[in-house]
Order: sequence, then C-alpha cells, then structure tokens
Amino acid sequence: MGAKSSIEWTESTWNPVTGCTKVSPGCKHCYAERIAERLQAMGQRNYRDGFKLTLQPHMLNLPLQ
Repeated sequence: MGAKSSIEWTESTWNPVTGCTKVSPGCKHCYAERIAERLQAMGQRNYRDGFKLTLQPHMLNLPLQ
C-alpha cells in the first residue's frame, strides 16, 4: 500500500492529496501547515507546493499494487 508507518494500529498510510484550504480563523495557527513547510524544506516530493491543496496523481494507484 503506502508508506510504512510507525503508527501502532496500522501498517501503512495513503495520502493522495496534500495541503489544505484555510476556511476559518482557527486555521491561523495550523499544525499541518507547519509540518508541510518542514517537509517541503526537506525536499519531500509531495510537498513541493508547500501547503497548497494538491492532488498527487502518482499516489492514486498505490492501493491497487
């Protein structure tokens, strides 16, 4: 399936969409946005657009493999 996971209740994860659209004042201090910026700085392919809502086409068929 997707990437190996260290989450104790699962073996892998699958994220074909990354990022988000801010919709409320509660989004001002978004933890996920900070993580996305960190992953972008680390050169993670799926976060090349930072926190912009992005479909990852290369991830769509992963569950079928």
